[in-house]
Amino acid sequence: MTTHSAPAAHPVDRPAGGHHRLLATFAGINALSAWFGVLGLIGGGLSFGTELNERLPLDSLVLAGLALAAVVALPSTVLAVLAWRGDPRTPAMTVLVGVLLIVWIAVQLAFLQSFSFFQPLYTAIGVAFLVTGRHLDHRRR
Repeated sequence: MTTHSAPAAHPVDRPAGGHHRLLATFAGINALSAWFGVLGLIGGGLSFGTELNERLPLDSLVLAGLALAAVVALPSTVLAVLAWRGDPRTPAMTVLVGVLLIVWIAVQLAFLQSFSFFQPLYTAIGVAFLVTGRHLDHRRR
């Protein structure tokens, strides 16, 4: 007796080497660090200091935490899942995460008007995501 499997509703275009495990891991680590920041800001365990906190919109660490979740943590989490699965949307999401991370740092600099070693680090991570996403997109064509 021969059984036939129904084709997948949305076939996944797998990269040549399988899933993008390294990218997924990198995005997952970035997401995890952002989620810890979100928890710290919203939960009150993380502060920029009185002077910098006052520069935040509405002087709100909670708002800053929610923005971090929306702009960095959630998109990085989605990227980690897509890359792990080898989803064909991975290149576009990788570029988007890179752009969002770079914009996040630029906005942070504009509001806080203060420098931290995290800013060039996360700008470089954003550039790495951007370049990787463009590379993956060109490889698919």
